[in-house]
Amino acid sequence: MTVRILPGTGDADAARALTGLLGQLPGAEPAPPARDSTALLDTLSRAAETGLDELPEVVVVHDVIGPMPALDLVREVALRFPAVGVVLLTADPGPATLAAAMTAGARGVVGLPLNYDELGARVEAAASWAGGVRRHLAPGRTALPAVTGGTMVAIAGAKGGVGTTVIAVQLALAAHASGRSTALVDLDLQGGDVASYLDVQFRRSVADLADIADVSSRVLNDAMYVHESGPALLLAPADGERGEEVTDRSVRLVLAALRQRYEVVIVDCGTQMTSANAVAVETADAAVLVTTPDVVAVRAAKRMVRMWDRLQIRKPQDTTSVVNRHTRGSEIQPSLVARITGTRVAGSVIPAAFRELQAVIDAGRLHDLDARSTVRAGIRALAGELGLATGTAPPGRPGKRLRRSERDRGQVVLETLGMTPIILITLILVWQAVLAGYTFTLAGNAADEAARAAAVGADPGAAARSDLPGAWSSSLQGPDITHDSATAQVTATLGLKVPVLFPGAVDFPLTIHAHASTPDEQPPTP
Repeated sequence: MTVRILPGTGDADAARALTGLLGQLPGAEPAPPARDSTALLDTLSRAAETGLDELPEVVVVHDVIGPMPALDLVREVALRFPAVGVVLLTADPGPATLAAAMTAGARGVVGLPLNYDELGARVEAAASWAGGVRRHLAPGRTALPAVTGGTMVAIAGAKGGVGTTVIAVQLALAAHASGRSTALVDLDLQGGDVASYLDVQFRRSVADLADIADVSSRVLNDAMYVHESGPALLLAPADGERGEEVTDRSVRLVLAALRQRYEVVIVDCGTQMTSANAVAVETADAAVLVTTPDVVAVRAAKRMVRMWDRLQIRKPQDTTSVVNRHTRGSEIQPSLVARITGTRVAGSVIPAAFRELQAVIDAGRLHDLDARSTVRAGIRALAGELGLATGTAPPGRPGKRLRRSERDRGQVVLETLGMTPIILITLILVWQAVLAGYTFTLAGNAADEAARAAAVGADPGAAARSDLPGAWSSSLQGPDITHDSATAQVTATLGLKVPVLFPGAVDFPLTIHAHASTPDEQPPTP
């Protein structure tokens, strides 16, 4: 997360030192120093006129700024701009100064000479406080998240082999691709595979942070690895037995520090619950439980959900289940998973397409998964549903569940387009059959008319054409009239050609013949 900082000091040497250190803080964006209290207040006033989001998150005030006394300036900033965290910079950081600064409204005190770790910790604390105030003041916001800072999503597996790490890695890549600063934490402490999936050689891990009481930005930088694909990685220890060093307290501190620094934190909790990764599930904005559509995995998911509920880690209704390796022909569909586990099932499902994954998994380069992959598309849709992509609803907020992922909608469109030629051909054949049947009816009627006309001595040809539409009249063959004196019958025989699609344009070579007989009403010839 970017933290905008406005320094205020009238000392040129202090300004250079302060600006230099602030520029080294991760995510910090220091502005040019204000030389006096008037310039500092004017800068804040101009920003406030534009809007709350234009104000810097942190103001660092040097106690020799002048002309207004530093504590009065701190009080003025705190009263006029409550969404800004103020840090006092002083050469006398004793208890009396600390108490006076807190009374004035400062969020922290930093002693001189400057220390990188101390400055970073106070700035981060002030920025976190400012972010919480802004969430209160922002229009349309009625509630705050449980923990201020970035969005954290915990990914756990119902059992081994359901694809937990693949989904966690791809969610982190999706969040980073949407423009958000992203951290991926591997809390599968004894069998974490994030490093293997992303081809990372590492020495530091989360176990190196276990005994640190104050997890500062520098400490995080030393323990984390920024991957070539973008996300920052905090990996599980290479030696599984070191996982026992990671306690729930240390994980709580590490995750809190990560949420203050990154907009999105993805935590791979693996499939075994420990006190350490239980903290991630408990404090996450969204807890995702991965399962596959088979009886064993769904039963394991049900056991996991019940265990979380018994241990008061997370309620079933606050858990999101995701179906991996989904097929339309499977007997276990997402709706059944929802009924069995009592959780909300994500509308986005990940299709069963291991062949798309096999090459990148074997090469240890999951980040190189083809952009056209259906698995990647399914996980990107899940990232959107969880609010990890820009412009989507954040996790935990009420809203309509996605009934079908973007991948499924695209597949329906493609299938419809593929069926269009078949539908058209079917309609053409049906229409042609209708024309043939209609021609057969016309031919029979024309033969009847011709026979009756011949029986009374009228023109059979004119009678045959009298009821024929123009398109069929031109194709009339006959009629041929036969008088049978023995039976006193008149027989008319004729033919009509069947038109092709559009009557009157083209005719089939096919001719429908019709015969009709009627009593001969003419007197016999002497």
